[in-house]
Amino acid sequence: MSTTSPISAEFSWEESLPYTLWRTQNAVHRFVQSEVEDLGVTVTQLGLAVHLHKLGPLSASDMSRGFRITPQSVATALARLDRIGWVRRQPHPVHGRVVLYTMTDVGLRGVNEGTKRMAGVTARVAGIVSDSDAEEAVVSELRRILHALEGSSRPMELLWPVQGR
Repeated sequence: MSTTSPISAEFSWEESLPYTLWRTQNAVHRFVQSEVEDLGVTVTQLGLAVHLHKLGPLSASDMSRGFRITPQSVATALARLDRIGWVRRQPHPVHGRVVLYTMTDVGLRGVNEGTKRMAGVTARVAGIVSDSDAEEAVVSELRRILHALEGSSRPMELLWPVQGR
């Protein structure tokens, strides 16, 4: 028998929105990971590679700040992507001590395959939602929560911009 008393008669941890979002995020994360694991990357590594492809050369600090991931996690992810040949390191053209990461051809192929798989994951998850209007409403509401809690929804700002980009 539990020796703890209920926190509140009105509040149910298991029925709360944050708890449900957390459980759902974990379930989706496990599903996504199972779909990309044979690419040799984690969901985080694939996500960084996708954004690196989309945004162009970035420093690890830009990625850490922009995606709100710890510097240690970004460094670990980039080290893995470098080791498997998806990214290459190069000095910043102006600030030579800053290391920029760029995609390789191998990495671009991985990003393309990972993107196709994520489209399949998206279709599967969207198929669980009752209809397309409901899907749009769910995504819209989740974005509202994200923006309210994270602040600005502006694209990430680079600490070390490269001229001409």
